Amino acid sequence: MTEQEKIEYKSSYTWIFSINYFNQGLVTSILSVIVPIYILLMIAEGGAAITPTDVAYIASIITIPWAVKLFFGIFADKYGFKNVGRRRPWILSTLLVSAVGWMMLPVLITPANVLFIITVLGFIINCGTAFSDTALDGFIIDICPKEKLGRVQGFVWGLRSIGTIAGGPVLAVLIVLGQISVNAIFIGEGILTVFFAISILVVNEKKDFPKVRLKENFKGMFNTSRDWKTYMFALANNIMGDVIVLFLAMFILIEMGVIELKGRNITLGEKTLEVYLFQANVTLIIAIGIIIGAILGGIIADKKTRKFAIYSGVILTTASILLLLIPATWELLLFFTVIIGFALGWRHSAYAAIVGQLAKKHPEMDSTYLSIANSFTNFGATLGLLLTGIIFQIFGNYAMLFIFLALISNVSLIPFWAINAEDYEHKSEGRAIVSDIK
Repeated sequence: MTEQEKIEYKSSYTWIFSINYFNQGLVTSILSVIVPIYILLMIAEGGAAITPTDVAYIASIITIPWAVKLFFGIFADKYGFKNVGRRRPWILSTLLVSAVGWMMLPVLITPANVLFIITVLGFIINCGTAFSDTALDGFIIDICPKEKLGRVQGFVWGLRSIGTIAGGPVLAVLIVLGQISVNAIFIGEGILTVFFAISILVVNEKKDFPKVRLKENFKGMFNTSRDWKTYMFALANNIMGDVIVLFLAMFILIEMGVIELKGRNITLGEKTLEVYLFQANVTLIIAIGIIIGAILGGIIADKKTRKFAIYSGVILTTASILLLLIPATWELLLFFTVIIGFALGWRHSAYAAIVGQLAKKHPEMDSTYLSIANSFTNFGATLGLLLTGIIFQIFGNYAMLFIFLALISNVSLIPFWAINAEDYEHKSEGRAIVSDIK
């Protein structure tokens, strides 16, 4: 019996992983929703000005760490610590670096240096968050039994989605209502990050891990048709995911009359505060649907078959998007929003169970394998946004946009059919479902 087989995967581990993934989503949301407005306010306080080019330049630097996750994966796979483990040291150390970055923001920022400090510390914060995310991915693959992998990955992704989708808008509303300051958010996030970093020490990790032969193992991830099919599946699975979340909230706000659609243009009018409040509520509803769907989709992937989970996820996604073509009140649209979030969560947890299982075939560099798959996923999102922009420019209405998204939600089945089911299916032990996540 190997050491990995001796490690008991406890229910508490799923919650520890989940709060760390939630924090990743929260970091992304704060940097994308709160920080840009904060920069504008600080610049205005100093009597200076800023251009959209400046904002784009700052964002491009801050997000670099997420673009180089592949290198983080290689590093986290190759270098471990005997008698300590391969994952925990990197998760702990990089999160502590990120926490220091958050806590230094209120101390160092002035109206005169806000652009420089946000750029430098934002880069450091994202380095810590992206590196820990990469190591966490590998940690789950290392210790989670295959019959629980769908539920665990679905649950942690659901929590991450709540942090990403709802975290920033909810905090923005609290700022607008005067309940919290931006500096308090920075300090609070730093404290939370320290807590989450320390929590990972509770999770047992095997001390003996595979030796990485970098050139040979890395090359092995690209010289089989199985892995290329997986990468194409990862790309196709997310072509519509980020797009529907982006446009759904905007569509509902238009139907509510909060935002006006004039031709192909949208206008805000004088309802700035209302937009913050409504946007927060809509995104929170999407997030609730996502986490419920992610949990149930993971259960189906583990307790039934992963193939069934994929098929049902595609059907749910297609049908839920087509619901938006029905003339409906905005209240009914909010209900449709829950269903769409549910379908997206279900779909992703089924996908994650398959890719996670295939990553186990590369035990020496499973973090790197997941980073490669995530790179294709991110490219799929970019491709989806590009195609959606073209469709909306041509037709200029939401009905054609939703029809297009419903159609491309089925594209992922093409590479999925090409993957051998024996490479990702499993045999369930028939244990109680809820016991693994409670």
